[in-house]
Amino acid sequence: MDLVPQLPKSGRLWKSRADFFRPFRSAAAEAGENIAPLYDPAHHHEIEEGQDLKDLNTALGVLVEVFPDVEPEIFREMLLNVSEQSRVEIVTESLLKKGIRGRHRLRKRPAAKRAESHITTALRIEDTFRSAEYQKAVKQVCYQEFRSLSHSSIKAVLAEQNYSYTLVRPVLQQLKTRSWRLSFPSFWPSRTPSQGAEQHPSIIQDANAGLAVKRTGSPQLDHELYQLFVEPVLTKQRQESLRQDHKYASQINGEQATEADSLFDCECCFDAVPFEQLAVCDDGTHQLCFDCIRRAVNEAIYGQGWTRTADLTKTTVRCFAPADCQGGIPPTQVRRALADEIGNEEIWTTFQQRLTSDVLMKSNLNLQRCPFCEYAEIDDHQPTFRWPISIISTFLFWLTLFINHLFPIQPTLHASWTRIKQHRHGLKFHCLNPLCLKTTCTRCLTPWLDPHTCFSREKTSLRTALESSATAAIKRTCPKCHLSFVKSSGCNKLVCNCGYTMCYVCRQEITVKEGYGHFCQHFRPNGGRCGECERCDLYGDEDEEVAIRRAVEGAEREWREREGGSGGRDGEMDDVARRRMIEALVGQTSGVAWWEVWLDQVVDAVVE
Repeated sequence: MDLVPQLPKSGRLWKSRADFFRPFRSAAAEAGENIAPLYDPAHHHEIEEGQDLKDLNTALGVLVEVFPDVEPEIFREMLLNVSEQSRVEIVTESLLKKGIRGRHRLRKRPAAKRAESHITTALRIEDTFRSAEYQKAVKQVCYQEFRSLSHSSIKAVLAEQNYSYTLVRPVLQQLKTRSWRLSFPSFWPSRTPSQGAEQHPSIIQDANAGLAVKRTGSPQLDHELYQLFVEPVLTKQRQESLRQDHKYASQINGEQATEADSLFDCECCFDAVPFEQLAVCDDGTHQLCFDCIRRAVNEAIYGQGWTRTADLTKTTVRCFAPADCQGGIPPTQVRRALADEIGNEEIWTTFQQRLTSDVLMKSNLNLQRCPFCEYAEIDDHQPTFRWPISIISTFLFWLTLFINHLFPIQPTLHASWTRIKQHRHGLKFHCLNPLCLKTTCTRCLTPWLDPHTCFSREKTSLRTALESSATAAIKRTCPKCHLSFVKSSGCNKLVCNCGYTMCYVCRQEITVKEGYGHFCQHFRPNGGRCGECERCDLYGDEDEEVAIRRAVEGAEREWREREGGSGGRDGEMDDVARRRMIEALVGQTSGVAWWEVWLDQVVDAVVE
């Protein structure tokens, strides 16, 4: 009753229609003066979560950090089904006892701005427990956006995607295209199923601020909608505005330079350009325009001009003026030339990565590389004697020199130290490249998934190949009905179910007329091979061990050739990777002599 306007008591009530609505408008304005219907990202603040929800998300973050390769959905289900006391301990014990087989996840490449530690796996906001306020707001937004879908379908997708609007919307868009329910908007085929920001029911076109988000009742969802729909549009508009301003400024600068006769000639294409579009080599003698630099770098990266363009000693572009010049273009000017357009840094990054890769390759340093990107670490750990041994280090040094003079042992000691170092550091390698951030195995060069087994695919492939070759060496196949079988006992005259008769030794068909005459009929009191004929033995078996060994060796040779030609960074598996693979398949110490094992123990005890 507070908002009911007070009407005049006497005289003419209203002179016009505006007088009639004026009290209601003023009352509504007074009542809604503190209401902000639009979301303002500048005043965004997260609502404090409940204590139970905060505890659940804290426990979920700990479990994801401890088990980074397990789906967070598994943890959410387990945390909800255990008591509040010792949640993390109970879930951890259950996972360790029952295992996590079939629950691994493939982590997406994180964005560069979200890259944090190379060890910690950050818990995405989409995987956390959501508040009831957020779930209710997401449900209402989905109901309004996807009116052609039933509420039960929307609820099912929401439950599958943990009520994350970012994950739910693409699934609902696909369901919308396959939905058979009729609705009035579906009669207009020009309307695409994937609506833009302007058609979204929670996005409005504000006259002052452009696109804006209507408040949904959840600040978290408001911020999510702003990042999904409004922020990309505003970013694109800002980039386009900067690009147009840069283009217009360059045009005006060129016109003013032409009027003032302040143009300079490029010594490559001989085109006249302003001073701002010109680079000078570090010798200070040649002037090259930005267009020529861009063309030279593009030809070096994507063509055949890398050797004559890239200067590895200065990590920049060589001076490509017609005159013989040993100088180079400063990297700052090369970057300006490549990133002349606003926001175009990709080609400069590619050029720097290629330079870094070539420099590291020619440095002959002991590197540990990431198999999925160009990131590398220098293994510069120098072996030093332990403290008790340092007292007699001088004696050991001269003794080593004397022994090395008689018997060259430096390669042997280096190989032993390499094995010790790999054993101490472990096989897990963390890439620090913000665009990669993958954890790999230094032996098999594959992504690390706990529990990790090196060359698991190769082990299965080799075992299958060896078993198949061993089976094929002793089995026989009927050429008539293609039935395969193996003789366990009896004579070598085999009769198939189809009536085909064959010899188990030579696999030749035995006709009815020939019968047992196919086999040797001579008496041999001492056994062994018959010296009077070359017929097959009736009861003698061929040397199956020799046949199996020969078949297995051939299959292993073929498998190594096949696997050796399909691995590595450039499609070829190097000798080191092949040797590590064979060591992992047949055993770590199978090819190590006893004295090498003893030497490793001595080096491990002496060197730190």
